[in-house]
Amino acid sequence: MQRLIEQPVGDGDVFEGLVYVGRVHYHLAVYQHFSEEDAEESVPAHPEVEGRITTIDRLDLADPHWKGSELTLHLADGRALDFSIASESGAIRATGRGFRQRQSTASRGAERSSP
Repeated sequence: MQRLIEQPVGDGDVFEGLVYVGRVHYHLAVYQHFSEEDAEESVPAHPEVEGRITTIDRLDLADPHWKGSELTLHLADGRALDFSIASESGAIRATGRGFRQRQSTASRGAERSSP
């Protein structure tokens, strides 16, 4: 059984490795799996994250280059999420590792200035 535990929404930056790709608006849904026997006991696993992004600049979701590519979304709250684009309409799916803390603001600024 899984339960919706969080719905982060905001604007963030997308990277392919260290290369800045574009700015997006994101709306995510975070699901946690729970044991069938005890609905309050979570199963130790990464949460499942899916959602939708809408481009603000530069990123063309229809570009075939992005199909199957692993990208990283830097969320407004300081977390990062590795994901792949599931459809040209902006549906995304986490690649399975869940959220992580991203690098400091100083190094992020250096990454963003990359071409």
